[in-house]
Amino acid sequence: MGKVLSILVGLILIALGIWGVVAWTADVVLFIKAAVVIMLIIIGLGVLVFGISELRAGAEEPPVVETPPAAEKPAAPESGESSEGG
Repeated sequence: MGKVLSILVGLILIALGIWGVVAWTADVVLFIKAAVVIMLIIIGLGVLVFGISELRAGAEEPPVVETPPAAEKPAAPESGESSEGG
């Protein structure tokens, strides 16, 4: 019963939403325009903050990582045999 009720409520809300868009088209368009403008401002602020943080991070020198000393070469094979398989 709960599934059927949720489907009916969903259909009623969809119908009311479509009716609202048709009845108040100008207001809906105005709301969408305002939402787009606000989203652009928020995204622009985020990109600006990201760019400034990247500039500040780029000014710092990366840490110097010291490489470990090179390992010694293995000793040459004794008794005249080569390692190339022969």
